[in-house]
Amino acid sequence: RGLTRCLQHRKGFSERFVRNHWANPSLPQTPEPSGVQATENQEEPHDSDFASSFKKLLPSQQFRDGLSESDKQRLELLIKQTELYCYMARKVPTTISDKDWNKLLNLPSVKTRVSTLEFIAVKARKEERDRLKKSGSEAFHARMEQEVERYNAGGMGYGPRLYELVRDPLRRKDRYSLIKGANVWSSLRLMDEHPAIVIDMQYVFDGQHEREYSIKKELQYCISENLYSRRPLPLILSNVPENEHGKVYTEKTLGFWGNEHQHQMILPDVEKFSPRDAVMNATGKKDPKIVYISRYATKMLDGPLNADACELLSF
Repeated sequence: RGLTRCLQHRKGFSERFVRNHWANPSLPQTPEPSGVQATENQEEPHDSDFASSFKKLLPSQQFRDGLSESDKQRLELLIKQTELYCYMARKVPTTISDKDWNKLLNLPSVKTRVSTLEFIAVKARKEERDRLKKSGSEAFHARMEQEVERYNAGGMGYGPRLYELVRDPLRRKDRYSLIKGANVWSSLRLMDEHPAIVIDMQYVFDGQHEREYSIKKELQYCISENLYSRRPLPLILSNVPENEHGKVYTEKTLGFWGNEHQHQMILPDVEKFSPRDAVMNATGKKDPKIVYISRYATKMLDGPLNADACELLSF
């Protein structure tokens, strides 16, 4: 409403605002540095680009001629409002048809006009994405038709159900094993030098599915980062029940166990014991030193850490 009053009662407000939308006309302006004096007619390059792009959105002369005198005055105010919106908004239409201008002209408030302009912008973006997707699909099918014709003629046509590029699986598998083997050795070496990371899973299996699947995403990120890291850390999932729920969660929900390359991956140790018992089994120490990390903690960690394990409470 305040914006509407400014546009109605302050002539030329939008033009001044477009040139310098951070300036307050009621406050004294800071002089330009280095002796450069700014003039009223001087415009920044981005302002001229905006003016030229906004001209493409204006209604046609045929649409203007079909309006009454009162509607022409309302249209001028609408154009100023639209210009101000396009300068400040993130969702800006690429084109506004005469039909859209007629709809905007008959809307009762500025709020509904802003919503309509956002809808026009989103609709145009969707149509452009659909057009690019369709053109890309058509180009792919055209190329596949050429490959099929080449294959049917006795040539080397590549594609689905045609010829395919063959790589040496033994060389790739051997290289993969060497890289992952080095990471596994590094992880075992870190077990003696750095604390293990223990994640307490007892609150995951308390029946609250929202908590279960939200923690699942964080665990997947953690395991994935540790899998491809050059210096992976030993991870332990403690308090995982030995029932069907715990088995499905670790093997199916997390999605890293059970594949053919599992022996080459650095996956967490899944333990049914408490965090302290799990650390005792991993380190062989009877009284391990454990640091508990929680969002409800009142103290901050101060390194270097000399603990045997850091436990993360998953709640």
